[in-house]
This record gives sequence, C-alpha cells and structure tokens, in this order.
Amino acid sequence: MEGVDEVVAALQGGDQAEIYKHLQSFNTQHAQTFGFPELQQDQRKDLVSAILEVLNKDMQPSCHATCLSTIRILSRDKASLQFLAKPPCVTTLLKHAGMDGAEAVVELPEDEVMAEAEKCLCNIIFTSPTAQRLCSSNGCVEGVAGRLKCISDPHLSYDVKIFAVRLTFLLTALCIDIRQRLQVEFNAPALLLSAMEHTLGVENNSTLGTLEGVVLTDEQVDLLSEILKTMFNVTLTGQARQLDEEELERYKQMTAVCRYMLMCRASSETKQEELHSHTINLMTNMPRSCLGEVIVRQGERGVGTEYDGWNMDAIMTILDFLERRIDQNKRLLETLTPVLTCLIAISRANRNIRKFLRTKVLPPLRDVESLPQEGCKLRNKCVRLMTCVVTEVKETAAEFLFVLCKENVDRLVKYTGFGNAAGLLAHRGLLAGGPSSGQDNYSSGDEESDTEEYLVAKDKINPVTGRVEPDRPNPLEEMTEEQKEHLFMQLASDFDKLTREGIVKPTMIGSDGRLHVVEGGVAEMVARAQTPPPDHSDNEEDDPNE
Repeated sequence: MEGVDEVVAALQGGDQAEIYKHLQSFNTQHAQTFGFPELQQDQRKDLVSAILEVLNKDMQPSCHATCLSTIRILSRDKASLQFLAKPPCVTTLLKHAGMDGAEAVVELPEDEVMAEAEKCLCNIIFTSPTAQRLCSSNGCVEGVAGRLKCISDPHLSYDVKIFAVRLTFLLTALCIDIRQRLQVEFNAPALLLSAMEHTLGVENNSTLGTLEGVVLTDEQVDLLSEILKTMFNVTLTGQARQLDEEELERYKQMTAVCRYMLMCRASSETKQEELHSHTINLMTNMPRSCLGEVIVRQGERGVGTEYDGWNMDAIMTILDFLERRIDQNKRLLETLTPVLTCLIAISRANRNIRKFLRTKVLPPLRDVESLPQEGCKLRNKCVRLMTCVVTEVKETAAEFLFVLCKENVDRLVKYTGFGNAAGLLAHRGLLAGGPSSGQDNYSSGDEESDTEEYLVAKDKINPVTGRVEPDRPNPLEEMTEEQKEHLFMQLASDFDKLTREGIVKPTMIGSDGRLHVVEGGVAEMVARAQTPPPDHSDNEEDDPNE
C-alpha cells in the first residue's frame, strides 16, 4: 500500500516531528476507512510493530495520541487484529489508558492519550476473542475497577470517563469470568451506582425523593446510558441469588435512582427515549422486594399524577414509553419485551402500582360494541399484542394483562375476549377456566365496579370475541330440513377426510386445562362433550381499587 512504507520509515527514524507529520496525514486520509484490503500482511506487521516501539518510548503526549489514533483506525480492519490482539499490543494500550493495574490510577497519562487508548481497546476487545481472553489475566480487570472508582474525579475528561465505562460494558457483556470478578472482587454495582449518582448530581439521598427531575445535557445522557448498560450486565444475577442486607439496600437505591432518571428530561426526544430505554432495562434486573422504590409519597405540593397518596409520575413515564414503542411498531422483540417485563415486575411487586396501572390500561368497560383489539386506547393496543407474530412479545403482553386482572381467567376474558386470551390460557393450562396458581398472591374483597353499559349488555356479549355481536341473518332459516341434513353430512364428511389425511387434528380441553388430540375422532369428541364440565364459577366482582 502506497504511503505505509514511508510511515514505517518515519516511525523507525525516531524524529517526533516526522512521526507526527506522517501519522497525522495517514489518519486524516483514512479517517473513514474501515478496511485495508490492499495492505500486505508484512506491511501491517511492520506498521503495528513500529507504532508499538514509539509508544514504549518517552515522547510527547501529542505524538503518543497520534500513534494511538492510527492503532484505532487499524483496529477496524479484521485482518490487522492478529497483530493488535497480542499481549505486547494489549499491554501497551492498557498502560497508556492508565488501566494496567490496580495502582495505575496514581499517575495517569494525559487525558487525550488515555481516551485514545481506551477507544483502541474497545475496538479490539469487541472484535477479538483472543483479546477478550487476554484481558482476564493481564491486570485489565483491576485497571477497569480502578478507573470506575475515579468517574467522580473532576480532573478526568468526559471522553476518558465514557470510554472507560464503554470498555467495562464490553468486557462484562463478552466475558462472563470478567463480569463475575467485577461483581464479586471489586463490587462493580456499587462503583457504577456511585458513578451514576455523581453524573446525576444526586449524591444527597434527599434529592431522589423529589417529585421533579432535572434537564440533563447530551453528555450526561450519553454517560448515563453507558453506565446503565454496564449496570445491567453486572446485576444480571440479582434476582437469581440470595442477597444480603447491604446488597438489598443497594438495589433499593438503584431503583430510587432509576425513578429519578425517569423524571429527568433531555435536550431532545431521541436522547430522552434512549435514557428511559436503558433505565427500564435495568429495572427488569431489580429484585421484586426493591421495586416499590419506584414510587414516592405525593406530599403536600400536589404536582404530578397521584394515586392513593402515591406519586405515579414514574409509572406514567413507563406507560407512555410503552405506548410510543407500540406505535413505532419496529423491532418488537427488542423494543417491547423489556418494558412489558418491567411493568409485570412492578405490578406484582406493589399493590398500589398494579391498581393504578389497571385504571390506565383496563378501566371499567363502557364500549361493548367494538372488538377489544379495535381502537386507539392503550387497552386496545395491548390486546392486539396478544396475537403478535413475535412469540415473546405475545406472551409478555398477555402476561401483563393477566397480572392486571389478578390472574383471574374470567376477568381476563372479559377485557380481552377468549380468542385473544386463548394462547396464554392454553400455555398455563387454564382453558377450562378455574383459578390460576398465582391468584392467591393478590388481595381479595372486591366491590362492584361494572359500568351501566356493561351490565346492560353483559348477557349479549360473545365471550370469544369480547363484544356484542351485530345481528346477522341466519343462513339456515330458508333451508328445508333435508337441505340442512345434507349440509351437515357434507361438513362431517369433509372434516373426517381432513382428519384422516392428517391435515387437521381434532382436539379437546382435558382435565388439566390443556388441549389434547382426540384419537377417537368425532365419536370420542361427542362422548366427551356430553360430560358436564367442572364448575369454576367465580363470584368475585371487579373493584376500581383492585
């Protein structure tokens, strides 16, 4: 490749001015280059070796920063990784990033040099499994932990902070052993919580109880987003293991900080959406016993959304976020599953939150003429998700509505129609009705809450569709008995043919509430149908407070 030989010669010459001049020209020329197919492997090797030799010499920070910029550009090229992902290169980069050991934070390089080294490490570790393995045993973990302790240091530049956290995110996402070491040996959740509080300016706990957030700069949002992503990685096991008292208090504090961030505003809708998305993702990792911290007492000021003495602004923010994501209708698995999972968790964790969410998502029925999935209200949108083609979204949306109904089958069918609820009921073995296994986890003692419109039309509502069906002419009315019999025989013959050819399999609901194939065909179906079903009558009525 033309020009590379001259760059290598300048590097080997040792003159800082020449090195800076040639590398600066190379970096400018290839600022947007992501591959060097014309570069020979020998040239790659010579260039990397020459740059590392300069980086290991005592030279001006500007010269080192320019060398690191060249490494960063080369790290985009996969063919160069075999030379960059080796111990000499990774160790040199860690040294210039100030992350080559626990004591590396005592004397740090210049911020410009550290930031460039961190960028190089991010690129190399993201692409190279070899580099990921190296970082498990070369002091990188100690160095990263040391840098996280310094996020609150006002002398560190913004670039150094954000790329240090991004590097930590990559290591915890790609290397399970590093994630576990940061969790256990270095208490990474506490370090990241401290960094988050410092970035928000809420080191004083009393600030977290306020009903209004602040306006955040773009830099704050970007740094908080990286911290939240990393915090998500290091708290993945928070729900699966027994936590001690100190850890529980920390998780409660995290949830309180999450509530505060949901109250904060960004400079643009895009930035605010990004912050709220990462905040909601983190909340899905919080233990159920800590999720009550997402609401605070309303107090005497009377601002915001109040329910039963509690401020529900954070919950409304999550609901609004859900509705926007539904309306966007993009990448449903990534955009909807986390927020629905979060809403399920907080609904199960706190009775007041569940009752409030029910008033917003499943208010007392008034429109009994329309299908539950038709319309622009949040209830209609959530019911539509129950038949989404993305299985995870379909199941999570159904679970959310089921929890709001206190896992009561009749109540779920009332609000969604049996057709929309059938998937969840089949999965849980509840097609035959009856109480669910989780129903005992909710309070009882409901009162009447049905609207007049619903009570008038209750007996006319089709439970399968969830609405009062419009009058339609009976197609059998004008037929003679002979014609009806002929039609029925033809239908039976067609159905029998489909069954024999294996195109359809007749099923019935078994005693376990699940669908079972009927091997005996129509005769067995008729025999089973004549058996009276079990009585699962539910005298429980709805309560506006439940």
